[in-house]
Amino acid sequence: MSSEIPIRFLDGGLGTTLESPPHNAKFPAETRLWSSHFLITSPDTLTRVHRAFVDAGADVLLTATYQSSLEGFTATERSSGSGNPNEREDATYNPQEAAALMRSAVSLARQAFSSAGGARNENARGDVALSLGAYGATMQPSTEYSGDYEPESMRTAEGLYDWHAERLRVFKDDQSTWNSIDYVSFETLPVLQEIYAVKRVMATHNRDNKNNDDGKDKKWWISCVFPNDDLTMPDGTDAKKAVSAMLSLEVEGKADRPWGIGINCTDIKKLDKLIRQYEAATEQVLSPGSPKESWPWLVIYPDGAQGSVYNTETGEWEMNPDLKAQGPQVPWHEELAEIVTNAAERGLWKGILVGGCCKTMPEDIRKLRSQLTSVKSDAVSLETR
Repeated sequence: MSSEIPIRFLDGGLGTTLESPPHNAKFPAETRLWSSHFLITSPDTLTRVHRAFVDAGADVLLTATYQSSLEGFTATERSSGSGNPNEREDATYNPQEAAALMRSAVSLARQAFSSAGGARNENARGDVALSLGAYGATMQPSTEYSGDYEPESMRTAEGLYDWHAERLRVFKDDQSTWNSIDYVSFETLPVLQEIYAVKRVMATHNRDNKNNDDGKDKKWWISCVFPNDDLTMPDGTDAKKAVSAMLSLEVEGKADRPWGIGINCTDIKKLDKLIRQYEAATEQVLSPGSPKESWPWLVIYPDGAQGSVYNTETGEWEMNPDLKAQGPQVPWHEELAEIVTNAAERGLWKGILVGGCCKTMPEDIRKLRSQLTSVKSDAVSLETR
């Protein structure tokens, strides 16, 4: 039996939780910010949803910044303050206001942990991960599931580097905000060039900021999306090539390697095969027999759609009729717990951070944590709550 693999829990789908009762949010097509719009209209609602995930067992919260960008906020008309994202005034937000709103997401996530009080072990500190979606997540309509990027400059690693570096500076330029961030998460990346771009962004930061914070590199992860039936990213990149790009040391040396590599917003039915492909590719990059300490963390948060697909044109979730005809499926939390247990028992990863993406609610995270708590395996070690 392999040695214990630490397991930590991420939260679930923030935007789709907001769309569900009791919040029942509607995000019209012209609302480029999606859940980030609540930074304007109802930050208290965001804190309550964050807190619900904490109470359900999340150790790490993603900020409400997945689709946020300076362009998105400066193109957004001011809210009337009624809490209804459909009611707006004429003036838009300026860049300084946009930056302040984006930064506010970090403190809202942090507040969710502090407000939990006695619900958490006093020695266990909740962590905040800065959610930075792919460039395509900020387009209108979003294109992180297709990789169809416009303008042409955004199809290059150089153009994507400039864009991601500017967005990251919004948070880095305020030291208090930056110090409150435990992880930086580049999520749902659909194209190979974007992997290279965000690696360079973080390598540059970690190289240039050795004397900031406590002198340590900021932990960060890259998570890709695999919507295609052949287990490839939207641009056709397979898992082996994606992992090689994530873990190569070609740009800035060791600072160029992320703390974690992962898969998100992907059908759970594909997850086990993808993880095994990640493992084979990681072993090849690091060399066979490399100690577990040299491996990254595995970060996995599949969607909970169970066959339904989000239509970016209509803004609706549409069920695959073939899957619907197959009848009831294995509950999401049970299927994911088995995948995590199997990965832990193979004993390769330094640790596993697991949660959910679209259509996963606090109750799903609670069930997932409970399921893994009940697992009788010497390989699984859960953080004490």
